[in-house]
Amino acid sequence: MKVTRPGDSTGNDWRYVQPETAAVFTAFSFYGLLEAVEKHRKAMKLDLSEGWMDRFQDDLCRQNERVPCDRGKKQPTGKKSLTVADLKRFMNTLSAQKGDFVSQEEAERRAKICSTCPKNQSVKGCWGCGGIIKAVTEYLGKKTTSRDRALESCAVCGCVLRAKVWLELGTIDNTGLEYPEHCWQRQVPERE
Repeated sequence: MKVTRPGDSTGNDWRYVQPETAAVFTAFSFYGLLEAVEKHRKAMKLDLSEGWMDRFQDDLCRQNERVPCDRGKKQPTGKKSLTVADLKRFMNTLSAQKGDFVSQEEAERRAKICSTCPKNQSVKGCWGCGGIIKAVTEYLGKKTTSRDRALESCAVCGCVLRAKVWLELGTIDNTGLEYPEHCWQRQVPERE
C-alpha cells in the first residue's frame, strides 16, 4: 500500500509504531513522520536499505486506517466513541475477573500484537471514564509491558489496551464484537 495524499495534514493523525522498538511517532504531516522515523531507524541501525520507504508506507497504511492510502475503499472518518454496550461489556468483564492475570510473557505477546494493530487508537469516552481508567490502573498495580507507551484503546471494544492485555481471555466479554484476523482475542479461550 502507498500513501495517496502525503501533503495532507490530518491533525496529528499521522501515527506510526516502529515494530522492532515499539517507538511511537506522531506528526501533522507524512513528511514530518517520515523524517522522524528515518532518524530513529538510522540511530537504531534498522532497515534503511533500498526500498525502505515503500515498506514503511505499507506498514504505516496497515497500522493506521486514518491516513490516506490506496486501500481501494473509502477511509473511515472520525474516531470510535464509547457506547452503553461497550460499558456493559466492560462491567461484565470486571465482574468475571478473579484477580488473576496472564503471565508477563503472554501480556508482552498480546501487547506486541496490539501495538501495531490499526485498531489501536484513541477512543472518545464520557466525562466519567477518567475515574474508570484510574480504577483499572490501580487494579493492575505495577503491571506493565515493554510496549505500554504504544498502547491506546481498542477501536473495536473501546478497552484500554494497557489493561486488557493482562486479562484472562476466558473472562473478557466480547459479545457482538468482530476483531481483525490477527487479534489475540480471536483465539479459543484456554486455561491461562
